[in-house]
Amino acid sequence: MKKLLRTAAVGAGIATVGLTFAQPALANTFNKAVGDGTVSYNDTTDQFCAQAYNTEGLRSITVKLTPISQSGPSHNWTDKNSNYASGGTSGATCRSLSSAYEDTQYRAEIWSYWGERGTTISRGTVTFYS
Repeated sequence: MKKLLRTAAVGAGIATVGLTFAQPALANTFNKAVGDGTVSYNDTTDQFCAQAYNTEGLRSITVKLTPISQSGPSHNWTDKNSNYASGGTSGATCRSLSSAYEDTQYRAEIWSYWGERGTTISRGTVTFYS
């Protein structure tokens, strides 16, 4: 009986350690303001979106998505607001990461432009998992 209890205790301890060190799902959903607009990732739909604010003249958000931990699709695009005569929209422009392996780490480099300022500004890098 002692041997059975000891075996059960050891088994429970190993299971607890296994659960403690099990790697959680790495994908994450976020929405981030980036100066002249927003960027977001929705893990449920595997969509990365950029949206330039539709206020105060010409604005745009440029995103370069690069997989860094595994192979996956790369994207580079610019979302222009509705103040542009050509190519502008009032909504977000999105790119799919559905063909990437689950939990692929991505780097999103982000720039924004505002016509009144007349310059493009780097808004940094966001790292996330698809």
